[in-house]
Order: sequence, then structure tokens, then C-alpha cells
Amino acid sequence: MKRLNNNWKLLTIPFNTALLDALQQQHHAAQYIAMAGKHLIPRQSDDSNTNMEFEPDICMLVGNPLTNGIKVALHLDTLSLTILDQSDNEVKTLTLTGKTKNQGFTELQEALTSSGVDTGALKNVLHYEIPNHRLDNGATFSVSDINYLHETLLYRNNARLILQDVVEGIENAEPVKIWPHHFDTGSLVSYAKDEKGEHTKTIGLGLAIPDSMVEEPYYYLSFWVDNPKTEPDNFAPLNNGKWMMPEWNGAVLPLSDILQQTTASGQYQMVYTFFKDTFKTASAYLEKA
Repeated sequence: MKRLNNNWKLLTIPFNTALLDALQQQHHAAQYIAMAGKHLIPRQSDDSNTNMEFEPDICMLVGNPLTNGIKVALHLDTLSLTILDQSDNEVKTLTLTGKTKNQGFTELQEALTSSGVDTGALKNVLHYEIPNHRLDNGATFSVSDINYLHETLLYRNNARLILQDVVEGIENAEPVKIWPHHFDTGSLVSYAKDEKGEHTKTIGLGLAIPDSMVEEPYYYLSFWVDNPKTEPDNFAPLNNGKWMMPEWNGAVLPLSDILQQTTASGQYQMVYTFFKDTFKTASAYLEKA
């Protein structure tokens, strides 16, 4: 691991229902990017045609280029979709606020068509399910307090920063991306593959939104082995975060722990140390598993 420059943005708001709703609305809005990737980009075996990345300079989630170079992007802090040209200039912006999911899809399809994209294959469906939200029952996107949307934007900025710092120089580490199914920012490190080129040992690391395991945003490191020779056992307790075994092969560092640090450098160092310690332990296990 190689530590790079520190542009961590200080997190200050304890997790609450307003932040949860902001994340959930962003999760649903990001599916427009995923749908464009699903139906208008050739399918990749790892489904990476549907993923996206956070671009800190423009504060948007940006999808993969369509066949003519056009990209679909999302302003996280305003819940607005944007069409970007080949040079990442904004061609058209669609405000989702006050619109249903179906209305948003219709406007996106029209905007892509007017930008020269053949949208004949575009469908308002995906191949996975995400947690239900009132948006699924006809409610409209809404921004009750932009401060909450802005705080979740900082989540993405910091996750991109810390994960790029962590995987810098690690062999076989995949680029840091946001995956629309679980809406996590993450990377995967391959430790071994079989004769077919399929993974047999991996480490996954990233930032997850609340789920059934942790009820707040959290950083995680998980590991996986196909047919392990030994089971993980007696991992030393962490100074930051905790191991979740045996229920799950990995460790988590929740937002509430990070907020105990009241400076940007302190928060960054806590998360960086979490990844440094867990990566070292998981790597040592994979060497013998």
C-alpha cells in the first residue's frame, strides 16, 4: 500500500433517517446509468458495463461510454441526470426532483435519442433487485435538505480517495468503481485464478451503504477462497473496526466509529489503518488457504 495525497473531506453528520433516504434516492437514481449500461453497451462477463465511477472534479457519478461516446451521469447533490459528450461537457441536464421513476426514464430516453443514441434497445428494467423505496410506488424524487445529499457526496469522494490510495501498487487490483446493484464503491484484488481464468482467491474492499449486516454506511474488507485448505481462525482484534467472522469472512468499520475522529486527517488515518491491518491479515491467510 502506498499513501498518496490526502484530500479527505471531513464527515460531520451522525447517520440518521434523512441520510438513509438520501442514499436510497441516489441508489434508485443511479439505476438510470445502469440501465443505459445494461441495454446500450455490450455485455461484460463481470457486469462492468453497468458500473460507474465518482468524478470528484464534477461531483458526479459517471457511467461508461455508450457506442457514440455519450455518457450518462448523476449529480449526487441535486438528483439530476446529465448527458455528457465525448469530452465530458454537459449536453443536457434532467432534474429528477418532482418526477417519478417512470417519468425520469422517459426523459432520459428522449435526451439520449436527441443526442444521437439509438435507444431502441433501452428498457426500464434491470436484471437484479434493489431494496424497495416509496419511489417504487409512484412517489417522486425529492430533496428535503441538500445538506444530507451533500454529506453523502463526501462519502463517495472519500471512498474513491482512500481506496485508490490503498490499492495503489497492489498487483491485480481492479479499478475503483461504484456498482449499481449494492451501490458500493469498491475494488477487487485477485490472488489466484484457475486454468479457466476464474478467480479462486480474492480480497474485496470498499464502502457499503446500510444493509442487513450493518445499519449505517461502513467500510469493509472481505476475502474469499474456493475450496480452502484451512478456515480463518484467531484473527487478532483490530484497533479500528472489527472482524465479522464466523458469520462473514471480513471486517467492517462503521461510519459512527469514523465520526469519533473530528479532523479530516484523523478520519483518513483511521480508515487507512483499518485497510492496512485487515489487508495484511487477509493476505497472510490467503497465502496458506
